[in-house]
Amino acid sequence: MARVILLNPATDEPVRSPLLSFCYLASALRHAGHEVAIIDGSAPAAPRREIVDRALDFRPDLVGIHAKTLYVQDAYALARAIRLRSDVPMACGGPHPTVAPLEPLRHGFTFSVLGEAEKTLPELADALDGRRAFDSVRSLAFLQDGTARLTASRGFELDLDGLPSPLDALDLFDPAWYGAAATMPPSGLLSSRGCPAACTFCSNNVTGRRFRYRSAALVAGEIDALYARTGVTAFSFFDDSFAVGRRRVFELCDALSKTAARVHWTCTAHPAHLDGEVLRAMKAAGCAGVDIGMESGDPEMLLRIGKGVDRDRVLRVLDEARALGLHCMLNLMFGWPDETLAELETTIRFMEEAAPLAAAFNARGVLVPYPGTEIYQKHHARFGFTEWWLREPIRYAPFPARWSRGEVERAYADDAALERNFFRHPPPALALIREGLAKKATLTFGKLIGPSEPALPAAGAR
Repeated sequence: MARVILLNPATDEPVRSPLLSFCYLASALRHAGHEVAIIDGSAPAAPRREIVDRALDFRPDLVGIHAKTLYVQDAYALARAIRLRSDVPMACGGPHPTVAPLEPLRHGFTFSVLGEAEKTLPELADALDGRRAFDSVRSLAFLQDGTARLTASRGFELDLDGLPSPLDALDLFDPAWYGAAATMPPSGLLSSRGCPAACTFCSNNVTGRRFRYRSAALVAGEIDALYARTGVTAFSFFDDSFAVGRRRVFELCDALSKTAARVHWTCTAHPAHLDGEVLRAMKAAGCAGVDIGMESGDPEMLLRIGKGVDRDRVLRVLDEARALGLHCMLNLMFGWPDETLAELETTIRFMEEAAPLAAAFNARGVLVPYPGTEIYQKHHARFGFTEWWLREPIRYAPFPARWSRGEVERAYADDAALERNFFRHPPPALALIREGLAKKATLTFGKLIGPSEPALPAAGAR
């Protein structure tokens, strides 16, 4: 049995409930017979200054550190702090090492874990325990005699129903980290993984393009178990694209309508998979809102970025959702490579056309070229932003917990990617992007803020 501790570094991104990814990984490790601990350094009341002390006090055989591209320097800094005091093996996992697996090995890590890790991480723990060879662990990068090794890919996890329940690891999260007195629910639930779309900007590299789903009965059973344990009846589905598979969606919605308690949930969906019949089924099953990704209002740009949808379809979906009382947030982005002033103006005009139908627009939205995407591969050398996350990282200001008009305008318009200007847009284009960000703020403020100015979720921040 190996002792494994999973660490989420302290970052500028607040985490207000247990990380679903850590729930899955910890459950998988426990199921394989290993002992697990977790420290969520990004939780509001987490012991940020004590994270290294607490991690080493656990006497781990393996330290696993989560790394997103935006916060990879935080992960590397945490690894350096641990390495100054211990030679314990460290594994870097998450989105960033999946697309740049050798990079963490140059920053103090012993291993990089690629992709979905529910099987890779327990096998790595087995190897540290002497029960298998390291080169037999798939989807693993490591140094051997000073040379970087990358084992064969494991591929995507096909049997999602066979994974241990993420709820089995909730006891590892201290509720006090999140300002609670009792067990906190995870940050969301999953009914599927993967997205079949081919968007050129998408950085979904961990679960990828291959769509896989859990059985409707298992998802409903997990919701019942969560309700029995925490009393929670409202949550989000963190599926990459919830509405894929028409028959699957109807089966899932039927199961959700029969859970022990009436549930209310939100999700993210591609507009190409939505229509009146699907939306009605979702509404009847407790859906309260849908985050719809459109990204541009310009027809030519939609083709260039591989979005696979047109303006009329999006407007029709928004109209059908509004008629059902569904809260739809429309996601639009600015700053595409070679985006013309005319294309920017078209998107801004489209916002005005969609505003009567959409309940809100996403905050920020200036394009970031994440590694592993087609846009990064095609343009990083041309525009000189190769490995920008190491040289010029982006730091977003946190979303406010309570929004006044001024805070709405700041949260929407304060987009650090605009100042970074990855694609060297000229001043007139930057001015139009600022206009678009301000318009999203104005339109959303008018819809979401009533006379009492209630607390609001961080629109567009998942």
